[in-house]
Amino acid sequence: MLVSAAPFLILSLIHIAGEGLRYRPVRYLSKPFLMPALALFYILNTGAPSGLLIAAIAGGWLGDLFLMLPDRTEGKLYFKLGLLSFLLGHLFYAAAFVSRGAFRFDSLLSLAAAVLILVYCGAVFIKLKPFMGKLFIPITAYIDVIALMGIAVTSCIYTQPLNAALTALAGAVIFMISDTLNAWNRFASEIPNERVYTMTTYLAGQFLLVLGFLCFIP
Repeated sequence: MLVSAAPFLILSLIHIAGEGLRYRPVRYLSKPFLMPALALFYILNTGAPSGLLIAAIAGGWLGDLFLMLPDRTEGKLYFKLGLLSFLLGHLFYAAAFVSRGAFRFDSLLSLAAAVLILVYCGAVFIKLKPFMGKLFIPITAYIDVIALMGIAVTSCIYTQPLNAALTALAGAVIFMISDTLNAWNRFASEIPNERVYTMTTYLAGQFLLVLGFLCFIP
């Protein structure tokens, strides 16, 4: 499993280094291959690939591509398409994890995790609300969807091996942090070296989500 993860991990390190050095050729040459490498890692390690999980990874890939494009359009078309792609990716992740869970919260741990995710997403909404402007509806919808994704993962604590469920949950939370950093930098206040932090958490979150899912019982 670790060997097949090597292309994704190496590409991730190269991309993050490019972000840190602000060297555009490295960033632009590596980014389109990040999610395909993650999808390859998943496919090589499962006997029956989940179309939902592959669609979730594809959502991230399309989002990456759209946000790479210079967005000189009046309505920020590529940004909106990127946002939609990531939103769909989160929805597919939610559906994939629901398919492996029961969407039940009978254990105290799963219930507590779900509540904490709702509190976190609520706090993000409150902090970002003054800066949303005309994007109030799409940003609010996005926050709702990432909350749904996180809660779908927490429901697997009840039905799946604990280590695998906690790995996926860590991925969901780290993915949320990545989205939060990116949104705060874009709409509220500039964060020094934001791209390094956003991409590091984004890639780590995606990897842990897939890794946890791989260890689930079908």
